[in-house]
Amino acid sequence: MPAGTQNIPLFGLHLGLAWILALFVAFSLGPNPALAGKPAALALDVSGTTKPAIDPFSELETKTPIELAPDATIEFLHYRSCKAITVQGGRLNFSSERYLFKGGKILETKRAECPKTVALSGASKIGGIVVRGGSGNKKKAVTGTTRPSFVLVGTDADGYAAIRISRQGNTILDAKLHGRSFIYPDAAPTLEKGEFYNVTLTPAGGGKPRSFTLKPRGKPKKYTPTLIRVD
Repeated sequence: MPAGTQNIPLFGLHLGLAWILALFVAFSLGPNPALAGKPAALALDVSGTTKPAIDPFSELETKTPIELAPDATIEFLHYRSCKAITVQGGRLNFSSERYLFKGGKILETKRAECPKTVALSGASKIGGIVVRGGSGNKKKAVTGTTRPSFVLVGTDADGYAAIRISRQGNTILDAKLHGRSFIYPDAAPTLEKGEFYNVTLTPAGGGKPRSFTLKPRGKPKKYTPTLIRVD
C-alpha cells in the first residue's frame, strides 16, 4: 500500500453512503410533517408591533414563537383551554396542550365557549367540535346561534368573497366578506331556533362554492365565532 494511504473498512464506507442516501431522501421529501406547527389559538385582536406580524382573526400555531414589543398586546382564544387571554409584551408560544408566555404581562384571562369548527375539506380536529361540512345534510348540521358569527381559517381562508344564508331555497342574507371575519348584521332578520339553514361561501376567483348546514339553537351570549376551516 502506498505511503500516506489509509485503509478504509468496507463497512465504514457502506455506512457513510447510507447516511448520504438518508440525507438525500430527507431533503427530497421536504419538511417533516411531524415537525410542522399546528393551529393552537385564534388571534381576536392585535395592537402594536409583533414579530412575526400577526393579523386579527389569524391562527397562532405551535412551534412558532411570537415576540411582542413592550406596548404590543394580543388577545387570543386558546383552543385547548377554551379561554380568551390578553397579553402584553414578552414572548408567546404554544405547545399542543397549553400556551407559554414569559417576559410580559397577562392583562386578562376569561372563560370562553369552545369554538366549533366546520371542516369543509380534509381538516382534522384541532379544538372544540369539528363538523364535516355538507350542504343539505341535517344529520351533520353545525349548531350555532340565531345571529351567527364566522371566522375563516386554514390555507384558503383569504380566498372567499361572499357569504349567503338561505332556507328552503329562499335567501335570508347575501353579504360580501371583508377579510376573514363575518359578524351577522344588526339589520338582518334573526334566524329561527331549531330550523335548518344552508350557508354558502363564494370564492373570490369564481371557483365552486362551498356549503354547510347550520341549525341555530339560541341567542348569542357573547362573541364566540364558528370557525370555518377551508384547506
